Amino acid sequence: MKIKKNQLSHWLLLIFLGLLSFICLLFRLLKKKNFPLIILYGHQLNGNLFAIYKSCPNAIFLTMDWTYYRKLRAQGVRCQWLCSFGAAKLVALASALISDHGLHSLEWFVPMFRKTGLKFFDVWHGIPFKGFDSKDFKLQHQYDEIWVASPLHKELYTKRFGFSDKQVAVTGYPRTDDLVSFNADKTKIRKRLGLPLTGTLILFAPTWAQDSKGRNVFPFGQTKREFLGALSAISKQHNATILVRTHLNTETEADSPQPGIISLPGSQWPDTESILQVSDILICDWSSIAFDFLLLDRPTFFLDVTPPFKKGFSLGPEYRFGSVINTLPDLLNQLDQTLASPDTYWRRYSEQHASVKHSVYGEWADGKATARCLDRIARHTGIRAESSQ
Repeated sequence: MKIKKNQLSHWLLLIFLGLLSFICLLFRLLKKKNFPLIILYGHQLNGNLFAIYKSCPNAIFLTMDWTYYRKLRAQGVRCQWLCSFGAAKLVALASALISDHGLHSLEWFVPMFRKTGLKFFDVWHGIPFKGFDSKDFKLQHQYDEIWVASPLHKELYTKRFGFSDKQVAVTGYPRTDDLVSFNADKTKIRKRLGLPLTGTLILFAPTWAQDSKGRNVFPFGQTKREFLGALSAISKQHNATILVRTHLNTETEADSPQPGIISLPGSQWPDTESILQVSDILICDWSSIAFDFLLLDRPTFFLDVTPPFKKGFSLGPEYRFGSVINTLPDLLNQLDQTLASPDTYWRRYSEQHASVKHSVYGEWADGKATARCLDRIARHTGIRAESSQ
């Protein structure tokens, strides 16, 4: 759940959560042992957290968003609303907590929770273009361990983000396991997502405003209608469909239906990996989704727009492994060429794909990242994924 500082109800929830956290702490001081229970906490149950959830039956997801909690419960997901006494009991009993972002009011009590034996792990929600520094990770500096995607990723954490070498463990990112070990039926995924069962799927996934308030996610000075209208026209020529996936933090507008355009906003469709699995081409700007898509070895077009990052880059522009696009006509021309003859794309960019993939992931995108994360939990807590079965 994204906290909106101008909403009184969100502040009241934070205050109540702080009180519940204090109650949790008291119970943890009184109980005699931890239980084989793992708490997952993030904005949504997706990405790295979802991969761990699927492999660990003693993991339960906590969310501060009441509506999202009700939705998950209706789907049979193991979850609890964070601002409830039920969640307080779970945190009081748990042995480990894994987050992929912040902790809201829980973060005030992290040092005290750790003294009661609760282990904290972070597995961040993406490999970033966006620049960070140590101030952005004050909370995670208090954690027992940080799990990262590769040695290059670890170098960012130790040299730029202020972490000690022993605090950062290279595990690979669990979210990549399904991408590199993909054996699901694409037709079934398309049907589940409400997508056409045939034809090329082109994913447009821009990053959100980030540090540039008021930023337009549609590039090159185009309005939403102009940009999507141009993509709609070329998709019709090639029997393709455009999937528009805005970031969770992007305010979604009411759609004006256009032929061949389907909206899959992150706020409503959190399962990014399934969308990537069926997408044949990606159009993005500075979104970290590019590094997930990289593992699928499919054509990728980077819109060369002004980066919305006040602290520069973590991974710089040189990590854009596909075609860098400067204008809308250039995008349409290169899409047309790639859709008509995919080999033209790979003749230009295959070496770049391979080089960046090796740099970003090394040998750590091998389908075993989730297992390595569960092994890290076992080393710290003695809990094995099968312990609740």
